[in-house]
Amino acid sequence: MDNKYIKIIKGTPLFHGMSDEEIVQFLRPDGSGIKSFHKNSYIFHAGDKTAYFGILLEGKALIERDELWGGRSIIAPLEAGQLFGEVYACTGEPLGVSVCAKEQCTVLFLSPESIIKESSTLTARLLKITAMKNLRLNEKIQVITPRTIRERVMAYLSSLAKKSGSHIVTTNFDRQQLADFLCVDRSALSTELGKMHREGLIVLKGREFILPENCSRGT
Repeated sequence: MDNKYIKIIKGTPLFHGMSDEEIVQFLRPDGSGIKSFHKNSYIFHAGDKTAYFGILLEGKALIERDELWGGRSIIAPLEAGQLFGEVYACTGEPLGVSVCAKEQCTVLFLSPESIIKESSTLTARLLKITAMKNLRLNEKIQVITPRTIRERVMAYLSSLAKKSGSHIVTTNFDRQQLADFLCVDRSALSTELGKMHREGLIVLKGREFILPENCSRGT
C-alpha cells in the first residue's frame, strides 16, 4: 500500500496510534480493497446492501438522501480520513443514503466483521465513532428544526463557530449544497443571506462568514 495512504489511515480515529506494520498486517488478510471514483460518481447507492465500510483516502464526497418528491438532502460532507457506511456494513440493512464523489476520490473498503474478530480495541473505537456520528446527526436535527431560513442559517453558523472557537467560519458547502443541507430552497437561501449581510448580522465572503464575536463563545 502507498505510504501516503498509510499516513492518512494512521490519522483516522479507528487506527490512531498503530504502527505502519500493524496497519499493513491488519489489512492484508481482510480482502480489503482500494478503489478510485470519478467526480460525480456514486461510491454507495441508497437501497443497496454492503458488507464493507469506507475510509476516504483522497478527494471529497457528500452523504446524500434523495427525497421521494425529487429533492435532495445533504447529510454530511466527507473529506480524506473520514469513515462512512459503517452502520450499514455492521447491520446488513439497505443503505438509507447515497455517497457521491464530488471530485476524484480514492476509498479504502474494510469489513467490520474482520475488525470485530481481530481486535477488541478497534471494535471499541468503531463503536465510539458510530456514537459520535449519532451526536452529529442530532446536531443537524437541531439546525433544521427552526421554522425560518434565517433561524436555520444562524443555528448552523453558530454551531460552526462554537466548534472552531472563532467567529470567522468557513463552510465546506457551495450555495446549492448548503441549501440542501438546511433543507431550504437555494434562491430563498441566497435572498436571506443577502438580507443578513445588509443588516450587519453576518459578513459574507464566498464560503467564509464573519459572525458576531460572541457566537464562538456560545452566548
